[in-house]
Amino acid sequence: MRAVLLSALLPLFLIGSSRTHAADTAPTSAFDLSHWKLQIPGPKEVKALKGYSSPYFFLNTDKEMVFHLDASEKGTTPNTHYVRSELRHLPNWKVTESHTLSAEVRAVSHLKPDKVTVLQIHGIMEDNSDAPPLLRIALNNGDLMAMLKTDSSGDKNDSIKLIKKLGSGWAKVDVAVDHQKLTIRVNGDVKVNRDLSYWKIPNYFKAGCYPQATEGAADVFIRRLAAQ
Repeated sequence: MRAVLLSALLPLFLIGSSRTHAADTAPTSAFDLSHWKLQIPGPKEVKALKGYSSPYFFLNTDKEMVFHLDASEKGTTPNTHYVRSELRHLPNWKVTESHTLSAEVRAVSHLKPDKVTVLQIHGIMEDNSDAPPLLRIALNNGDLMAMLKTDSSGDKNDSIKLIKKLGSGWAKVDVAVDHQKLTIRVNGDVKVNRDLSYWKIPNYFKAGCYPQATEGAADVFIRRLAAQ
């Protein structure tokens, strides 16, 4: 009897505290997500986030928003080979305006290759068709990187190292677009200051777990998120 009981309990101990759904609540109990929607494998969009949680998206016992993915899962959105568990900020905007995205974020990655995007400025065409991301902020083999499009075609990128060997540590990231100027601050320090006058495509913010891999798993944790 004791052996049977231990066998039944073992899977619960193998699940980390961030994945223990018995103690989970919906992220909206701690975060204002009234201007966001969620994209998860399926692909599926969840627009009614109040009270919503799932194995892809939940609040852990530390009141952190958790985005979880097995990168080998099927159900990608169009024009990508990778699944995502990612919030999409609803307003679209242009770089001639003023907008900000602030987050405290960390990632625990067992991906192969070890690459996961955690924040984005994503492009969208005027007819709502897909466009390249102007900016991706990602963990790449433990380094926090910014990948920025450098011309109007969206074909050229500049890779900027924001933090070397961040690993699974926390980073406070503040992204500001102000009348064609991009500023990225990490832990209060200015890391990027660029002109964006070449970028004519409308945009929106994203935050969550978007692996650039099809093997392994990743968890992205966010304990502060604000966009305007």
